[in-house]
Amino acid sequence: MAIKAIFFDLDDTLHDHQKPFTDSLHKMFPEHAEILAPEDTYKKFRYFSDLLWEDYCQNRLTLEELRVQRMVLALKEYEISISNEVAQQFQLQYEAALNAIELFPEVPELLTTLSNQGFELGIITNGPTAHQRNKMKCLGITKYIPEHRIFVSDAVGHAKPDPRIFHEAAKTVDCAPDHILYIGDSWTNDIVGSSKAGWQSIWYNHRKRQPDTEHTPLAEIEQLLSILEIVKQG
Repeated sequence: MAIKAIFFDLDDTLHDHQKPFTDSLHKMFPEHAEILAPEDTYKKFRYFSDLLWEDYCQNRLTLEELRVQRMVLALKEYEISISNEVAQQFQLQYEAALNAIELFPEVPELLTTLSNQGFELGIITNGPTAHQRNKMKCLGITKYIPEHRIFVSDAVGHAKPDPRIFHEAAKTVDCAPDHILYIGDSWTNDIVGSSKAGWQSIWYNHRKRQPDTEHTPLAEIEQLLSILEIVKQG
């Protein structure tokens, strides 16, 4: 089925979400540097963030509690105990590091080429509205993607993998769901969520994770520019 519109995840899909985390980890916990392998620790951090997200969406946790607990739980996996106060200090350091984020090097070429080829581009991202908007401002996202096709879960009222956030995004493009492609790094949020909405998907698996379900994406890639050949074939 020919692709007419392409939506992207934001964090760790269009920019390196691990780098600010790793920088903050090294500054906050230098005494545990030998134990806390950056990529493995980041994966645990993301795992607990996603796990707790449902409680946040259901108002069982505040955003501040989620941010504290995801770090407490991630370090607990290494038998490292930290207080809520230390976890809050880490969050402040992490937010400061996020102000220096940059797009993955291949993203400007990718988005420019796709736009020139006539694809309608958009973003669907989970997170607090102001927080995610600030990231996109730092990244200069609106140079490539129009504001009306950027969807942040807290603003929409539904979060990935709930298909309703994909349905909302689909209203901004004039094509059937199976003509829309979604690209992201999270199996559950991005591949499962978009598949439930009837969209096609590409799993950007540059962190070499394992799938959690039997869903079948259109492709699995480790290089973003691979998308150009895939949509060309489609």
